[in-house]
Amino acid sequence: MSTDKKDGKLQSAWIWIAFIVFIAGVVLFTVYGMSLGPISGEHAAWASFGSLLAGFFTIAATGATIATLLFLAKQNKDMQKINQAQLEALTFERYINHRKLFFEQLKELEISCKSVFRFRDPSHLYKEIFKDNGPHHCEFSIAPKFDEKGVGLNHVGELFERANELVGRFNCTSFDSGDGDSLAKFLININNRVLMIEPVRTSKEGDLVFNSTRYLINIFSLDEFIDIAFKVSNLILRYTNNPEIDGSNVRADSRFVREAMMTDYYSPIQNFRIKIFKNSNDVMHLVHLYFNVFEMKSAGEGLLLPLSFRALKMVFSSGDSVDALSDNAVFNNVVNTCYAEVMRVKMGVDAGDEQYEKLIGLATILSYLPRR
Repeated sequence: MSTDKKDGKLQSAWIWIAFIVFIAGVVLFTVYGMSLGPISGEHAAWASFGSLLAGFFTIAATGATIATLLFLAKQNKDMQKINQAQLEALTFERYINHRKLFFEQLKELEISCKSVFRFRDPSHLYKEIFKDNGPHHCEFSIAPKFDEKGVGLNHVGELFERANELVGRFNCTSFDSGDGDSLAKFLININNRVLMIEPVRTSKEGDLVFNSTRYLINIFSLDEFIDIAFKVSNLILRYTNNPEIDGSNVRADSRFVREAMMTDYYSPIQNFRIKIFKNSNDVMHLVHLYFNVFEMKSAGEGLLLPLSFRALKMVFSSGDSVDALSDNAVFNNVVNTCYAEVMRVKMGVDAGDEQYEKLIGLATILSYLPRR
């Protein structure tokens, strides 16, 4: 029922009460006058008239009381409507400001991370975190929710779950074929479901690519992605009134993790759905060279080609180092360093030695690599 209709009914009730009191008075005094005749000088008659007046004013007072109660009830309802409208306006303003501040903090984080990424859809991220927030409801604190197996049931819960899993995955030192690809899927899942970010920087050798979508995850610089992941996660946790996560116990620069992903994605037969961005095949040849050099041991079980291993290890220590191979001087220096050591060591190895054949193979690979 509309407000105008309710107000109209209340006004009609007041009119009817006044009308009934008036009619009752007219009827009462008319009947009294017709029954008793002219004005009397006797006290008894006036006493009877006083009783009549008392009865009439009792009726009038009752009507006035009812009318007053109706008026107060209307006034109370009007005040409730005003308070509700003010509360709704305040809630709406809180929601707008809360949402706006969240977007501003996301933008500040993008800038503080040198604008190498951006949030795909800040509105969607906000809605995923604060599912119940809207113009008529706004809450600031979101507690993590988990099922009996520890699986996150809301965005904050999933964030904690993924952070805990990161520790186990990056602190592992033993990997089988396909484990690197499994880790890549896990990181892409974090990127898509928890962080909701996309790269802005130019493509680099080693960037993960899935369904033609390039990600900020680079297999040579996983620590950069993990650092950003914890910064985004902790921003969300602070904003939802939760304790921050310490990411220092995640060995994001683990050589074992990096080599596991290099093994999977630079394999001659690569049938994974996830790919990596490649600038040229030269990097793939150097990756194969790196693993071959690492496996070659001297008689004392040390590295047979330590200079080559150190040079290649430095190349694959970060995405920027790999990217530097696009510089002809850097690439030629790495290849020449390895080739010179292979040829020098080969001269000191017997032709019938197993290592000799491996050195011949390495020399062949290096000789075919084009000098720029």
